[in-house]
Amino acid sequence: MSVKIIVGYVRLLHRVLQHYQLESLLSGSEQLTQWKQFTEALHRDSEQGFDLNVYVQLLKQLQLYFKRPVSLVMAEHASLQDVGMMGYLASTSLNLQQALYLLEQYYPLLFKQTNLERLKIVEQDQLIQILWSANYEDYREIYELNLAMIFKIAKLIVQEQLIPPSFIQLGLTPHLSLSHYEQFFGCKIQVYVGQYKICFDHHVLLARSFAADQQLNQVLSNQAKQSLQQTDTFEHRQQILKQKVWGFIEQGLKQQNEIVQEYVARQMHYSERTLQRQLKLYQLNFQDILDEYRLQLSQYYLQQGRSLVEIATLLGYADQSAFGRAFKRWTGQTPKQYLRHV
Repeated sequence: MSVKIIVGYVRLLHRVLQHYQLESLLSGSEQLTQWKQFTEALHRDSEQGFDLNVYVQLLKQLQLYFKRPVSLVMAEHASLQDVGMMGYLASTSLNLQQALYLLEQYYPLLFKQTNLERLKIVEQDQLIQILWSANYEDYREIYELNLAMIFKIAKLIVQEQLIPPSFIQLGLTPHLSLSHYEQFFGCKIQVYVGQYKICFDHHVLLARSFAADQQLNQVLSNQAKQSLQQTDTFEHRQQILKQKVWGFIEQGLKQQNEIVQEYVARQMHYSERTLQRQLKLYQLNFQDILDEYRLQLSQYYLQQGRSLVEIATLLGYADQSAFGRAFKRWTGQTPKQYLRHV
């Protein structure tokens, strides 16, 4: 089961394609598999959401057409409707402070199965900080997009011009110049690997929402709470655990002379036996999770055109032959056969 992002993000991406006349990406014989899935999602407009891993790959492909970060381009075209229930909650809040605390409470609703990182709000001195961890390097674009979307939503809901944040912190080093982010957010940008953060001065939080309606906001909050409760299932908790393990697998594969399972267990403060026991409670197995992670990543790397030697190294295999055997065991095809059918 993959993580699903709400359908509003699909509509936002389509709006950007239309604005920049890039709809040719959705048609033609050279159309990539991910764009086909995107087109199908647009046509059925499914409220079941869209695969987040595919969405991130689309953002990375779209970046090729822009000199600025694609996350900022996307946020410039965002509307409150794109974030679903969170947009309505924000607009009917009394002020920006209430909107941000509701965002903290219902942030998982941006994702249909589970949110990748728990968003937290911390008040310190005269600042309010909205922050979350960055455990998945491959999700850099979605981290940046959500950061930019929080800022854009804040600008959309307040009655007066929003005072820029005190500062923005990027949890992963961006591929493009920090000057792009400084221009978008109107404040200084810092990089601290592992955590994204947006900070506002306290007095900014008093900015009133243009559609403040506490009665309606309470009704919407009750609906959001019910939606959140419905996602708290065995499958939901299972996926949360799997995603957590994936994050540590990604880190572990970058460590030289480390056995991945030992590394993951240590990071989760378990022995290997306890880790396996915890996984078994949710009908999971470490090797299956590792294989699934490697499969998804290998398919992405193959479509990027990376060499088999490089992919084998990135996935922690001794050589490309070992990777090739594993890939055929997963898919029934060699890597070269897989690429011919993509």
